[in-house]
Amino acid sequence: SQRVGGAVVRSEPSDDPLSGGDYIKVGGGTVPRNLAGLIANQVSISAMHALSAPIISIGPSSVNQAVKGLAIARKSLEDMRQDLVFMPSFVHLSSEDLNAIQIDIARAPVVALESMDGMELRAAGTTEVKGLAGAVAKNARDSANSFITAVGANSVNQAIKAVAIARGYIEEEHVDLRCRASIEEIHEGELAGKSAVTLAVEPVAL
Repeated sequence: SQRVGGAVVRSEPSDDPLSGGDYIKVGGGTVPRNLAGLIANQVSISAMHALSAPIISIGPSSVNQAVKGLAIARKSLEDMRQDLVFMPSFVHLSSEDLNAIQIDIARAPVVALESMDGMELRAAGTTEVKGLAGAVAKNARDSANSFITAVGANSVNQAIKAVAIARGYIEEEHVDLRCRASIEEIHEGELAGKSAVTLAVEPVAL
């Protein structure tokens, strides 16, 4: 296995959903910039729409670092006129008897988030994820994008869980969701000095 700033790339046979391929295990101590370099490298050599090694995260801090890494990776891919999308889902790691978030990553056509229209939503650490998932799913059924803003690890975790649940809500309607992440520093107000993560969630026909 290869350790990259706390991220571990492994390839091992198992009964897990990850069987048969590499994956990146991210922890709360993973350095997002190091993770971003690994993700950007994998995406840049992938074919369009091809899946790269998925991320596995357990717990809010881990999910938060993963999403920050994805946002930074998108930024670094801009110079190569490339982009990435990701799709979160729930998995059970039988080898560790733990539930986790799996984030599948794919190369995608370049899209500037400011060029996308959609409904703005907010996630907090206390957000009821099924309610947020319902709002995202409703937008998707209306062929509308959702923009979820979250500040802090717990908020980002709730946002990602909501997207994973929403994907399940619309699966039988042959619609899926693709996410793009961005980060902006907050310079004013009581949250000054913190980072706001925005998830642009786009419905796609299957």
